Amino acid sequence: MAEQVERLLSREVTRERLIAVEQGTFDTPLWQALEEMGITLALAPESAAGAGLSWQDAEPTLRAAGSWAAPVPLGESLLATWALGSVGLEIPEGPIAVAEGVFRLDHNQHISGTDALVPWIQHCQHLVVVAEQSGQRFVCLLNRDEVSLETVETFARIPSSRVVASGATPVAIAAADNIIGELGLLPALATLRTVQIAGVLDRLLALCVEYGNTREQFGRPIGKFQAIQHLIADMAAQTAAAQVAGLYACRQIDKGNGEYGAAIAKARGGLAATRGAEAAHQIFGAMGFTDEHILHYYSRRLWQWRDEAGSEHWWAERLGRRVLAQSGDELWRGISG
Repeated sequence: MAEQVERLLSREVTRERLIAVEQGTFDTPLWQALEEMGITLALAPESAAGAGLSWQDAEPTLRAAGSWAAPVPLGESLLATWALGSVGLEIPEGPIAVAEGVFRLDHNQHISGTDALVPWIQHCQHLVVVAEQSGQRFVCLLNRDEVSLETVETFARIPSSRVVASGATPVAIAAADNIIGELGLLPALATLRTVQIAGVLDRLLALCVEYGNTREQFGRPIGKFQAIQHLIADMAAQTAAAQVAGLYACRQIDKGNGEYGAAIAKARGGLAATRGAEAAHQIFGAMGFTDEHILHYYSRRLWQWRDEAGSEHWWAERLGRRVLAQSGDELWRGISG
């Protein structure tokens, strides 16, 4: 499946299509191609007409989508269909947005709450949220018309909004305590962002290696200079670290320990995004900052995904508090397990 996505995106994703999306045009042909291939239901269980892949199995597909900065909400829709299918709810057609915050569910089955940033919601008819009532959590499917949207400008320039629900009536709702913890869909979204970060870093690494071999200065390729070699070596290390972190988090979701995996992955992936983008722009110099160059379409995604679903600092602090609350024996089990 990952190879199919890689071939499709390498053929279809161009600078012109990235520009069009950032200007507010949804890439319907690309989305339809992904739907026809069955990619959008990869994480949905077979009972929901999906492929039933585990997060670990789907990781290469999610990473490929990140690698090409796919101008459609593929990752978000995969997460949404996983959440809906896991609790037995019917999955609607079309792209689906995901809220990272936990909303409130009253006794009349109405939903209220706010999410400061929901990417792609303008192009999605449906939104998946987690709502809480008396300590119990529910996966809820909302129609976009049930919420109010306030446009938010982001680094990535992906159409995004602040979402406010005030007594919204869900299209469907189901209890989800078996798969959703106190943070709602935040750990799953943090895992997704880490895997996507790993994909973008791999793309930047390839661009930098190619540029280092072809750009000449003082009569030889700049890749022959030790300073450039050091930057590329550090990029390779950050890329590998982010990929391992994302895969680890995927495995932890499969094991039912998603929050712990997400904390480790996002903390490490966020650091990799910062250092990787910095190195890439140092290698390309002034050219990489021009609007005409492809580099910033990837580096801006890195900066955006680094901050979404909890920054590395937020997750590191949460992980640290958890470690401090445990005994020494528990700490070792967490590290070695």
